[in-house]
Amino acid sequence: MSRPTLDHIVILIPHDDLLTLSDRLQPYFVIAPGGTHADGLTSNKLILLPDGVYIEFIAFAKDADPEQRRKHRWGNLKENTIIDWALTLPSESDFAAVQQRVLDSSAGFSYQDPIPGGRKREDGVSLEWAISAASDTQGSAIIPGHLPFWCFDRTPRHLRVPYQEQFELTQHPSGVLGISSVSVSVPEARVSDLSTVYDAIYPSDGSTGLAPRNWHYEVPAGLQEGRHTISLSANEGEAAVTLTLYGEMQWQVELLPGLTVTVERI
Repeated sequence: MSRPTLDHIVILIPHDDLLTLSDRLQPYFVIAPGGTHADGLTSNKLILLPDGVYIEFIAFAKDADPEQRRKHRWGNLKENTIIDWALTLPSESDFAAVQQRVLDSSAGFSYQDPIPGGRKREDGVSLEWAISAASDTQGSAIIPGHLPFWCFDRTPRHLRVPYQEQFELTQHPSGVLGISSVSVSVPEARVSDLSTVYDAIYPSDGSTGLAPRNWHYEVPAGLQEGRHTISLSANEGEAAVTLTLYGEMQWQVELLPGLTVTVERI
């Protein structure tokens, strides 16, 4: 069985900031156009990376119905933070085995069958996919980001993530080349059960058993640079997802007010 592939990282921002994102990040990143999602509630813009992973900046529409936003799995989360991240597999048909392993782990979580979604690009091209998020034993969605959600393309992925076809969109002034690691910190009481789920997702190479616990992902471009690790650790404060990039030099950048990412040198 091949390892899961890191698909993308989700950052929630205010709608007005989405409109000015290119101006803010111009010294560091090329911002790729996104579009509006099928439900009309959200729209996005992207940072496409040479490793084939992307960072998604998503915002709720200014006129979004407050009740609809509250019901959305990301609608009540803090803006200017990394709120979620997605894995994928070579084929959606491979996912049933992951679902069964997670269920059999008896950790108290399960993944629903993938639910169709989509958006229309700014050039009018329609994209279709299906996603699955984790639920607890009562069938209630868990806090996004504690476990990955899954994203499976039902139209060709290159339409959603044209990192090869539009090579110029991946040539960032900062020299960033990809995602080196995703770090998830949660309350101590959640670490054991969540680790069991990660081990079920990665049955052939579970965690090291050390703190923080680590698992390895693939990237769409098949590149070997970067650590390519997911780590899980305990945190006495708020749960959080942090991101480390890699590139031609070591530095830090404040993507948004209060959201800083580290870039490792390869």
